[in-house]
Amino acid sequence: MQIVTEPTAPATGFLPGRDSPIESGAAPLVGPAISAGLPDQVLLPRVALVDDDRDLHQMIRDLAAGGHFTLADSYYTAAEALEGLPSLRPDVVIMDIRLPDLSGIECTAKLKTILPDLPVVILTGFPDSPTFFRSLIEGAQGFLFKPLSPEEFLDAIAQVMKGEFALARQVVPYLIQLVRQLRQVDPDRLLTQREEDILACLFEGMQNKEIAARLGIGSATVHTHIHSLFEKLDVHSRRELISRFLGRIKPEP
Repeated sequence: MQIVTEPTAPATGFLPGRDSPIESGAAPLVGPAISAGLPDQVLLPRVALVDDDRDLHQMIRDLAAGGHFTLADSYYTAAEALEGLPSLRPDVVIMDIRLPDLSGIECTAKLKTILPDLPVVILTGFPDSPTFFRSLIEGAQGFLFKPLSPEEFLDAIAQVMKGEFALARQVVPYLIQLVRQLRQVDPDRLLTQREEDILACLFEGMQNKEIAARLGIGSATVHTHIHSLFEKLDVHSRRELISRFLGRIKPEP
């Protein structure tokens, strides 16, 4: 499904997206999509919510009513979700980590055995690195922190619909921890030590001059290393680096 976005201010709660190795603007929020064959027909992402927070359910209904996406269905328990989602097959599932009957991570794992390509974004009010790592292992395509603003919610849907990871800005320390563990999880050692250092800086949203100052190297050297990262991970933007990096490792919780 193609998403055509309206220009708008970027959400502040998410990792910055860069469309080149040098500089560019962040990704806009999700908006209506136009069918390729039917120009007058609007196609919207079909979103499902699994959460026992009634206030969040109301916010999602309001956003859906505003034409940002279609609310495929909403559930308050894992049992309801596991019964309804396999036949519903939404484009994105937003899953709370603490459900009354099962953890959101366990529910995600069960869903992935039935619908392996279903994008699931985990919500948590009590973030920690083991929970983040376990969510990735079980196939989550996003990790967001509560309380969640409407802008953050819409930005998450936009990123997932593009095949990317929807990550709260607060997960940066966890990403850096993954980079530091790369030697252990990647016996082939695809990246050099310097590339790992620069990748960690990119996860922090740093620009080339800031990276150069942090590492004590020239901006031209930073530029060269970033291009090397792009080639090794086969990506074309800074935002893609995160998705590709997370997609190729299996961290231990």
